[in-house]
Amino acid sequence: MRVLITGATGTAGTHLSLLALECGAKVYGLARSNRFSPGVVACCGDVSNARFVESVLRDVQPMWIFHLAALIPSAAAEASPEDYFQTNIAGTYHVLEAVRRCCPTTRVLIASSSSVYGRSDWPDQPITEDMPLRPQSLYALTKTTQDLMGAQFYAEHGTDVVRVRTFNQIGPMEPRDQIGALVARQIALIEAGRQEPVIRVKTLMPSRDFSDVRDVARGYWSALTSGQAGQVYNLCSGRATTVAELIQLTLSLTALKNVEIVEGGPLPGPQDTLAQVGDASRLKACSGWEPSFSLAASLSDLLAEYRAEIRATQKRQSA
Repeated sequence: MRVLITGATGTAGTHLSLLALECGAKVYGLARSNRFSPGVVACCGDVSNARFVESVLRDVQPMWIFHLAALIPSAAAEASPEDYFQTNIAGTYHVLEAVRRCCPTTRVLIASSSSVYGRSDWPDQPITEDMPLRPQSLYALTKTTQDLMGAQFYAEHGTDVVRVRTFNQIGPMEPRDQIGALVARQIALIEAGRQEPVIRVKTLMPSRDFSDVRDVARGYWSALTSGQAGQVYNLCSGRATTVAELIQLTLSLTALKNVEIVEGGPLPGPQDTLAQVGDASRLKACSGWEPSFSLAASLSDLLAEYRAEIRATQKRQSA
């Protein structure tokens, strides 16, 4: 089975590449960087380049495509609105149009985001796929457009599209400025004596629904294996955790005492999403998928990752 993963060098794309290889697939990775996992056939390029995307799909003729490529705020601080439109919206169109033209029986997963739901009027109520889409940021707007484009290609062209709205991801290889990695790295530095015993975050208020990125990879695989064409599925744990709780849970994995926690960011505004918790019942019902990693396990693995990184840095500096 030939599988193509766009955004294959990102966090979720890397874990999904490893999973696909374990499942016996021949895996092709499409990404701008060349940091592909061993065993992945590299297709270096940009989804915003329509000719490149079509040439890849025409050559590879994949059975499945996992379309994960996207600009996200944490990894694209200097990106312009045009960059978001070109990658997230035009890139998705190029993938879907190339499927229609070159390999119309290919099954496509579009990795959408819980950001499409925006700020709920009922923050304590689990979000289902039937709730209205209320994007409240540029990124969320592009993910909403991407999501709806998948539905449109299914309705108009019969493209075999499955959409997955993923809530917050956490775990190994998480980008440094996302909350799990931000906290784990500071704690590892404190343990190593390289930072004063103070953890700094923007705010302790928000609560999010965290899923381990390895569970997310399995969820994507399950959705394409068992999902219904044209359908949309939430991918989440169904549990809300505040930033304050996440910090305390990470600290409980260490021997540290008397660590100060400092908030340094602006207070959330009226359009900021303060709380989100999702409902993954639809995905579980069709595929049997459910999370296998606890939040503590995800944080433990993140902490181990940064401890190892700091030890390696200290070893190089002392050599």
